[in-house]
Amino acid sequence: MIRGREMHAADGRTAPGLPAGDQGREGYPRRSTCGAAARPGGHGPDEVQAITAPISLIWPQLLVATLAILVTYAPLFPELIHEWATFPNLSHGFAVPFIAGYLIWTRRREIAGTAEGPSWRGLPLLFIGLAVYVAGMLGGEPFLARLSLPVALFGGVALVGGWAVVRHMGAGIAYLFFMIPLPYVTLADLTDRMRMFDATVTAGVLPWLGVPVFQDGYLLHLANMTLEVADVCSSIPAIASFLALAAAYGYVNRRPPAAQAILILSAVPFGILSNIVRIVATAAGVYYIGPIAIQNTVHLWNGLTVFLMTLVLLIALDAGLRRIWKETR
Repeated sequence: MIRGREMHAADGRTAPGLPAGDQGREGYPRRSTCGAAARPGGHGPDEVQAITAPISLIWPQLLVATLAILVTYAPLFPELIHEWATFPNLSHGFAVPFIAGYLIWTRRREIAGTAEGPSWRGLPLLFIGLAVYVAGMLGGEPFLARLSLPVALFGGVALVGGWAVVRHMGAGIAYLFFMIPLPYVTLADLTDRMRMFDATVTAGVLPWLGVPVFQDGYLLHLANMTLEVADVCSSIPAIASFLALAAAYGYVNRRPPAAQAILILSAVPFGILSNIVRIVATAAGVYYIGPIAIQNTVHLWNGLTVFLMTLVLLIALDAGLRRIWKETR
């Protein structure tokens, strides 16, 4: 938030060069499914039984294993939830577990069809996760203990369902890393650096909009008010939410790995750009309209504003990638 002090107080068409059967979702090519050939008339009784039989076996086992691990990690959750509720830039943590569950649910058919039974190779990973958890708790390092939760879940899923199940549930489990806040010392240092960067860029842009400004560190002295780029104005605490947004967008829309990587890598600069645009707009509004500009919804709900602007940029980038892919095929 910028604190002010008054001076005196999917279309379905085939891409060129591709046969209709090779066209994937939203213009990307569809990845082939090895070993699965469609038969006229659908699946026979034996095939249906082979596909649906694991459903009644694998899900209860996965549920029991997951609940056992979550109960083991229960001491971590009260403080983690408190941080989500206390710091607005960390509030996306509440949504992460539900999004992770949805990512897994979208692969439920693949999970049921590839269940290969318990794999003892998952035991070392589970042991490593639990060992790091114990070390973090005993050593007073909650960040380390929290990082071990997805690791333990990977090991538990592999132990119960095998590595084939891990391949389909992996994205959902890995998504849980986005709910873990960075250590305070690291976060504070990065936040201060980004505050200075945001203030410097804003001070450089405002004159182009006809707004005279003098920068003094985090302070932006306008003709009628002095604005401060405060801690909550920094985009650093929200970086995890930007990455989580891009990862979920690419995965849910089943984009190719290369497209997903580009979207994720673009999320951070898009988030920083969106935040700077918001700060510049607020400062310009204060100069041309008055102090009421810092009482509007865009400024008061700065986290949501930046989040939505980042989403729009990701959608635009995705549309551009689809067009480029079509033209190069």
